[in-house]
Amino acid sequence: MLLLLNFFILIISPTLLSGQNDTISQDVKFNKKYLVSYCSDTKQIIASPFHWKGKQWLTFAGLAGVTTVVYIYDKDIYNFFQDNKTETAETISKYFIEPWGSGLYSIPLLGAIYLTGHKNSRHRNVALTGLKAFIISGASAMVAKQIFHRHRPSQDYPPDPYLWEGPFNFETQYTSFPSGHTTTAFAVASVLAFGYKDKIWIGITSYSVAALVGLSRIQDGKHWASDVVAGAILGTFIGTTLSKINFKKVEINPTAFKGGYGMSVKFRL
Repeated sequence: MLLLLNFFILIISPTLLSGQNDTISQDVKFNKKYLVSYCSDTKQIIASPFHWKGKQWLTFAGLAGVTTVVYIYDKDIYNFFQDNKTETAETISKYFIEPWGSGLYSIPLLGAIYLTGHKNSRHRNVALTGLKAFIISGASAMVAKQIFHRHRPSQDYPPDPYLWEGPFNFETQYTSFPSGHTTTAFAVASVLAFGYKDKIWIGITSYSVAALVGLSRIQDGKHWASDVVAGAILGTFIGTTLSKINFKKVEINPTAFKGGYGMSVKFRL
């Protein structure tokens, strides 16, 4: 993790996002103020459910219901993936999909976006918020794993999705729920989608990659389907909440620039 964080700061990469410069009310940098914000933002994430209203609680109930339904069919879904697994699919998962959840690809991408924004505070804000989402969501998933202590599919023969050791078990090997890879993938995807609302393809691509990460965890026998659904919900919640905190207000307006017309995006912090 420390190596990846250093790479985030030092990486030198070509520009990934082109277009006119956007304006922002203040510069956003990797500094002491940013690091301190981890504590305040985490507190806001934890406190946010206490401010939910009817619509938010209905959404939560619906998502909990979906997770419950998937949980009921966990074994059938797992068997389907295992029965249809191929060597090619395993190779694609190992080298092209799984690293997006572990941070091997996503953190360098955020580092490249950060450097792209050396004259553009919008890109820096997206990159730093994305990094924050990755770290906080990963830590949240680890805490949840130690509370629930669910058995992974590979830890029992035959695999049993209904084995939970609960919060009073102090062994660390049962860490299936929720999927950490899926949690971080959806957290980063949510920040990218929120931060680049004017570039719809970024949101579509980000969520598609995150979904593939989740599916790969089932195919690779690392998680049950309900682990993945729970991770997707948790990651999206954290990424979206952080985006709302760090992107207080977004204004998208048509504008003219040299060579044509486009959209300008202004973030107010």
